[in-house]
Amino acid sequence: MSSKLKIKSVAVGPIAVNCYLVWNTGSNHGYIIDPGDEPTKITRAVSAAKFTPKAILLTHAHVDHIRAVGAIATKYKIPVFLNASDKVLYYSPDNALLPWLPAVENLPPIADDFVDFASEEVKDIEVQVIHTPGHTPGGVCYYFHSAGFILTGDTLFKGSCGRTDLPGGDEDDLRQSIRYSLMTLPDETIVYPGHHDETTIGAEKRLYIAI
Repeated sequence: MSSKLKIKSVAVGPIAVNCYLVWNTGSNHGYIIDPGDEPTKITRAVSAAKFTPKAILLTHAHVDHIRAVGAIATKYKIPVFLNASDKVLYYSPDNALLPWLPAVENLPPIADDFVDFASEEVKDIEVQVIHTPGHTPGGVCYYFHSAGFILTGDTLFKGSCGRTDLPGGDEDDLRQSIRYSLMTLPDETIVYPGHHDETTIGAEKRLYIAI
C-alpha cells in the first residue's frame, strides 16, 4: 500500500454503514466516502486525521448511505459525486427505510464529471471509478489501485453481496458486475465494503468461483 495514502472506517447510523476517509498524508487532501449518518462523528474523525476533505464520493444513493451528505457538504463546502444512474434514487421521496430511516430532504446537488475534478483538484490521489450496477443502477466502486484497495459499497461484502430486492436492484447485473469488474482485480486487493468487515478479492473469488 502507498505509504502516503491512508484509509479510515467510521461506522455510522443504525445500520452501521461504513463511511470511509481516504487521504494523502503528503498533501493532506482527501475524500469522504458514503457519509451515511452522524455527521459530528465523521467530522471528528476528519479532524483527528488532520486532512482537508475535497469531495464527497457516493458508492450509491440508498438512504442509509446519504443521510449526512448535506451536513458534510455544507461544513466543508465540497461537491458531491454520484453516478448519474442513481440521481433519481438520490432525490426520491420514496428513498427511505421506514420507520427507521425516513427520506432525506434538502440534499445538495450532484456535481458533474468527477474525472475532471479529480485530475484538477486532487491530483495526488489516484482513484478509478468502476460502475458496478446491480444493487442499484448507478452503483460504483472506488479502486485506489496504487494503494491496493477498493471501496465496494453494497456491491460486495465479506462472504456475500448486495441485495437486489430493493427498487432498482437487478440480480443478473450484480452477478455480472462482481464477476467481470471485481473478480478480475488482483487477489491481494483489500476490499472495504459498505457494511461489516474488510476482506480481499482473493478470498471472495474462492466463494464466487461459480458466478
